[in-house]
Amino acid sequence: MKFSFLFIGFLMIINPIFAQPQKINYQAVAVGANGKPIKNSTVGLRLSVLDSLPTGSTLYTETQVASTDASGQFSIYLGGGTATAGTFANLPWANGNDKFLKVEMDAQGGTNYQPMGTTQLVSMPYAMAAGSLREGALLYGNSGQQYQLTIGINGPTWTCYPPVTVANAGADQLNVCGSSVTLAGNSPSNGTATWGMISGAGGSLGTANAPSTTFAGVRGNSYNLRYSITNACGSSTDTVAVSLAPTTTVANAGPDQLNLTGTTATLAANTPATGETGSWSILTGSGGSLNSNSNPSATFTKGTDSAYTLVWTITGPCGISRDTVNLLFPAPIGPNCGQSISYAGENYSIVSIGNQCWLNRNLNVGTMVNGTANQTNNGIIEKYCYNNTMCSSHGGLYQWAEAVQYQNGASNTTSLSFPFSGNVKGICPTGWHIPSDAEFCTLSSFFEPSVNCNASGIAGINAGTSLKSSLGFYSRSYGNRVNGGSFSGSGTDAFFMTSTEAGTNVLIAWNVYFSSSYVYRIGKNKDDGLSVRCLKD
Repeated sequence: MKFSFLFIGFLMIINPIFAQPQKINYQAVAVGANGKPIKNSTVGLRLSVLDSLPTGSTLYTETQVASTDASGQFSIYLGGGTATAGTFANLPWANGNDKFLKVEMDAQGGTNYQPMGTTQLVSMPYAMAAGSLREGALLYGNSGQQYQLTIGINGPTWTCYPPVTVANAGADQLNVCGSSVTLAGNSPSNGTATWGMISGAGGSLGTANAPSTTFAGVRGNSYNLRYSITNACGSSTDTVAVSLAPTTTVANAGPDQLNLTGTTATLAANTPATGETGSWSILTGSGGSLNSNSNPSATFTKGTDSAYTLVWTITGPCGISRDTVNLLFPAPIGPNCGQSISYAGENYSIVSIGNQCWLNRNLNVGTMVNGTANQTNNGIIEKYCYNNTMCSSHGGLYQWAEAVQYQNGASNTTSLSFPFSGNVKGICPTGWHIPSDAEFCTLSSFFEPSVNCNASGIAGINAGTSLKSSLGFYSRSYGNRVNGGSFSGSGTDAFFMTSTEAGTNVLIAWNVYFSSSYVYRIGKNKDDGLSVRCLKD
């Protein structure tokens, strides 16, 4: 037998006094194909609430069994059956969309449901849309938010959900030694994050809606930043302070003073900025003293030496800057080049060779470090001693960058930032310098005019004998410190450093062998330890 279903109407029942659950009273009459009511029977029902259209998405479905009376009429509560999809109490009645009721029936009371039609619910159950008047009722907003009714001592309150995450901009970042910081806002569980700048000049944000974005500013400036988290229920904000400490003042020890006539010199360094300190130290020269180590205009009094190098160091929250000044006091002048010079507590004889004036022994200045360590740019001259003991007899051994005192960005692993111009004083006394490749060529050519100054290997076949003579350059087999920390060559050869680069990590050196009359022009690693023989300016 074919059955049809006749819709009679619906009525919503609300009973807040007894806290009755939300339901819609639904009445209908089951009519057969012959147009007669299906009387005193049990029918199976499946009811679905659809969104927006008769074919829209299913928001809720329930099943029930109903009994018809002698007229074929039955009465049920929509919301009182067994839910198979969705939750009746959470139906979004107030989301602005039409709602439709789809009815399916099994006239035999089973679950073989047949479609009976879909009807628009034209009378919106507004009391239900408001969640009734009971505490905990929900109301849905147009932007996705929902409001829940709570009743407190001051009366009813609607609370928005999901509540916006409380913004936390992170800890203040003060006196940062840099031009940027990484912000540390909390990640929102509900809402969208946004950074903004409240105050401060020259600042910029990376990705404004990333909690851990980067902020870049100007060194020396302070900033206040706002962190906001926003969703449909509102906004929460927090602030963080950022200050970028200025860079350490670049130290300037003042001009060299190379024509002093007395025993004192008035220094002329720059003044440190607020929050910084300045200090003088004596790098080379013996017996000198300062009337104040912290006064930029301190008075220096010479000791037993005539040549001194002083270091002016400025220390601030963001690092250290150093500069040197050279002082040259009167010294007795002998014939030609002079007879000797006193430097850093050592006396050096001077030898005249052609038009050049050379120290006739290797430089021995600085504090010894173990051969396994690298010499560093720390404001202290460092040296190797052969086998860590033989500086008094062999002189010091120096890595190239240390010997030239890191001038023009000198490094043992990279090329100069820009080429040397003129003499390179380095660790030599004031008025003296580390010889260049060309100046060593001049020395060798004095003894052997046919020396090949562009050679890679043997440069001359006889000059070595003269360089070893006690009447000349007085070269001895001092050996060298090998890259990595070992020592070799004492008693067999001597390697003399020049200020000339041959590559990123290679310098040009001149070499004399004990058992040979040859002189060699070769490349050596910058981080080897070689002898330094100073040449007068």
